[in-house]
Amino acid sequence: MFPYLFTRIPIRSVDRPRDDVKRASTRRSPAVRDVRSATFWGRAPLATLGARPTKQAGAGSMALLRERHLNASTIGATGNAAAALRLLTGLEADCRTRLGDDAWFTLVVRHGVAYWTGVCGRAPRARQQTQDLLDVYRERLDDRDHRALRLLRDDLARWTGETGDARDAALQYTGLHRDTERILGPEASETLLTRHNTAYWTAAHGARAQALAECRALLDDEHRVNGPAHPHTLAVRHNIAGWTEAEGEPRDSLSLFTTLLEDRTAALGHEHPHTLLNAFHVGRLTRHHRNASAGDTRLVELLPLFTRVLGGGHPWTRRLHRELRAGQ
Repeated sequence: MFPYLFTRIPIRSVDRPRDDVKRASTRRSPAVRDVRSATFWGRAPLATLGARPTKQAGAGSMALLRERHLNASTIGATGNAAAALRLLTGLEADCRTRLGDDAWFTLVVRHGVAYWTGVCGRAPRARQQTQDLLDVYRERLDDRDHRALRLLRDDLARWTGETGDARDAALQYTGLHRDTERILGPEASETLLTRHNTAYWTAAHGARAQALAECRALLDDEHRVNGPAHPHTLAVRHNIAGWTEAEGEPRDSLSLFTTLLEDRTAALGHEHPHTLLNAFHVGRLTRHHRNASAGDTRLVELLPLFTRVLGGGHPWTRRLHRELRAGQ
């Protein structure tokens, strides 16, 4: 078993930049522009969540807190999950002190902490953090179709699967996809995302052929709605390549992963975690099905990158170590 690629609705800025404000972008990752130019939460008033802050913060102080949140989310979007988690953990402590535990912005930051905790490989803790937040939001939000609830349900389903309950994760995603399609329509980007993640967890509990067929059908929609370089489109291609191998076609899988690696490097940069995982599969498949020496060289060269970008204890880094030991 090797890691497939899971996708989600991206973490976005708490506040929508004004239309006349141009945000800087970098060549490294288009995800940075996505974080800076869009909003998930919007300018939610305190009453939206039924929360009253126990403490007050001035306008300047709130602007600084929001900017810190934006910067941490941007850093995470470029692939540095550990740094994002560290920054948001510090921000959470400051928000609790300045705004109070129940302030809406504190809850937003807690959600970011939960998400990056999971991305850093601590799924059980992220699952509990997300469940706690979902309970709070369900209590305070009258609108059961609110997008905040969908995002929390998305995360909870993911961490449920990553703590070992793939069947329950697939069931949660099936329900989330049904609700998202009802609210947004069948071709909304978010609806396509829930289709993909439903397929992911369907494969994780054994129905790979079904998931492969679904993702092949989904890919045309992703190209049309999101474009060929969008991270979600690339993630669908990643899982098609992985499940092609699982269904007994490793050479076809290697060809798909090799082409995808070129496109992903161009779109995300060579040190983005998704690019690194892609490169791992190219090295692994090259070793086993084309040229053992060339595959070994690729994998050895990846180890310092995995360790620096993801950390030595990350599940993907540990998987790379196991692959290297198996070839010795």
